[in-house]
Amino acid sequence: MGASHQERGAIEVIQDLMQQKWVYELFGEIGARQGASAAHVEQLRAVDAAAHVFWPFQAPPFPVIAATANGSTLTDIDGNTYLDCHMGYGAQALHGHNPAPVVDFVRERLGKGTGNGYTNALELELATLLREILPHNEKFAFQHSGTGATQSAIRLCRAFTGRRMVAKFEGTLHGSHDLAVHNTAPWYHGHPAVPFPEIGKDGIPLVSAFAGVTPAEPRDLLILPNDTALAVELIERHAGELACILAEPAASSFPFEETTIPMIREVAVAARRLGVPFILDEVLTGFRSGLGGAAQKFDIPTDLVTYGKVISGLGLPLSAIGGRADILDISQTSGQSWTDFGQKTGLQGSHTGNYLSVAASLATLQLLRDKGPAYYTDLKTRIDRVQARLAAFRAAEGIPLRMVGFGDYIGCFQFLPEDSYTDYRDYSRALNPATFILTLLLRKRGIYTLGMPMFFAGGAHSDADVDRLTDAVLESTLELRANDFPFELAWPATSEWGADSSDW
Repeated sequence: MGASHQERGAIEVIQDLMQQKWVYELFGEIGARQGASAAHVEQLRAVDAAAHVFWPFQAPPFPVIAATANGSTLTDIDGNTYLDCHMGYGAQALHGHNPAPVVDFVRERLGKGTGNGYTNALELELATLLREILPHNEKFAFQHSGTGATQSAIRLCRAFTGRRMVAKFEGTLHGSHDLAVHNTAPWYHGHPAVPFPEIGKDGIPLVSAFAGVTPAEPRDLLILPNDTALAVELIERHAGELACILAEPAASSFPFEETTIPMIREVAVAARRLGVPFILDEVLTGFRSGLGGAAQKFDIPTDLVTYGKVISGLGLPLSAIGGRADILDISQTSGQSWTDFGQKTGLQGSHTGNYLSVAASLATLQLLRDKGPAYYTDLKTRIDRVQARLAAFRAAEGIPLRMVGFGDYIGCFQFLPEDSYTDYRDYSRALNPATFILTLLLRKRGIYTLGMPMFFAGGAHSDADVDRLTDAVLESTLELRANDFPFELAWPATSEWGADSSDW
């Protein structure tokens, strides 16, 4: 293929790639390593949709069935042991799998609590600890997941303001509830099957990622372009209709803090000036950008903040909404039901604030607090070393291998011509969907990621782990080059794709 990659076009190149002998041999090698997992997955999918792993459009190639996990390692039922870079979508990344202080804390409470449906003393301890760690939040409300936290935060703002419209940025991923899956990450929209809709004077036309979703109406949802001036102009125009603005400090779909943080801060300042509640979604960045999260690190004014992933412990489900007491109190009963009807909203569920999840979260965050600033400086040192080796590799080999991410804790290995991007759509078009083959090459070298070569770095990853990962990435990239892998692809212009995925 060589020099003809750009001339032939991305789709034809990928179709040809998937028929090459070395790719078939790689599939065979991975399949042979994971025979028991493959058989188990086939049985599982016959009786269980397993939607927590097998996302639409993102089913992991050759999924493994986990048997045990400890620290930074994962062992599957075939007996293969991996360096785990997936870490449960990052939820286990703070301290790794099954950290002893957290396991011991929860074990001591097994068989003693009420499980769910009651207030327990640990909930006050956890909320008090969160107030200490996150002083920009006055109160907290616990939920089950990041999806639940963002969905409930929207409900709170709608109830508080009496308005309906929600604004969010194109490409951001705020969970899987109906509003959140409109105009979301580039693996759903814009690249390569579904073209980006045109940016108009009233924002970006609404497009849902999933079937079965109630289509949002313009009065429900306003999609903001990743352009500060245009976003602020739209917010000012619709201020009287907006219940809230929902934003990520840096999105997994656009992971360039140098671009997103100034934009988000300016939008948050505009929201405060206009009296529109601003929700900062810190499900990914909470406790990872620093103990106080991105809001504290980057001085972003907020009204509500959502937390998920690492706020939980041992994989037990928990998320939280923090923020202004007057907004959160609209979900708190006055004790007089005849005055609450029509004035209050509800966030509760049967398992909200359950005893074991609260216990695991309390132990996890106490451990993080006790480790102090050294936790973050040590992690930064490790990631800096990875980036230095990648830069040296690019200079020596001329291959555009980069680890893009935000902060020093989430990265994705990609083949990109630029170090950074200021335009979300340009970045989306530069992504190489064939990078999943790098994931499989890492797998055969004992590195586990899911569908994309992500690295959720954390306290359990040692210097040796990080060096091993980097070695594996560099070796795998050279193997790709030896097989004439198309590192850079020329996607057709939007007008050439057409609106129907059958056109490409």
